[in-house]
Amino acid sequence: MHDFIPELAGASSVERAMKVIFLDIDGVLNCKSTPNPRKLPYVADPKLVQRFRELLERTGAKAVLSSTWRYDPAGLFSARYWGIPFIGTTPDLPKKPRCMEILAWLKEHPEVTRFVVIDDEDDELDTLPLFQPSPSTGLTQAIATGVADYLVGKTHEGMRRSAVVRMLQNVRASWKLHEG
Repeated sequence: MHDFIPELAGASSVERAMKVIFLDIDGVLNCKSTPNPRKLPYVADPKLVQRFRELLERTGAKAVLSSTWRYDPAGLFSARYWGIPFIGTTPDLPKKPRCMEILAWLKEHPEVTRFVVIDDEDDELDTLPLFQPSPSTGLTQAIATGVADYLVGKTHEGMRRSAVVRMLQNVRASWKLHEG
């Protein structure tokens, strides 16, 4: 199933107003229990992908890949293979945190009216509305509900892991110089 949706061109700003989910895949749409007997890269969990697709349908949001899968043609092919719908990818800004890649994408897309980030890592996303699943569970129903509530304006709160975990993630990310 091919769900890549090219961005709308020539539509009025009212028609183009949209909600966006910036999506990481590893740790979100796959987790420690995702079946992968051959230990292949770029594997998604069908149950988590279905939960994500239902979230998009429920909210009318569009997905933009911020995952490292976007760097590799095999990753993009795999995202399509697993049925992960997305309208585009964030730019590659080497040695910059993911936050800057998301902000650069948003700057080029003023039609976005509300957005969230779903990522199991922090990567300096503290100033953005972050929903952070555990890599051992991936996208839970509770997080999907929280994202939906945020996108429709019922809440203005993200769902982050503890401050200590986020601090350790930021330290680790700064040592790795952000691989994406």
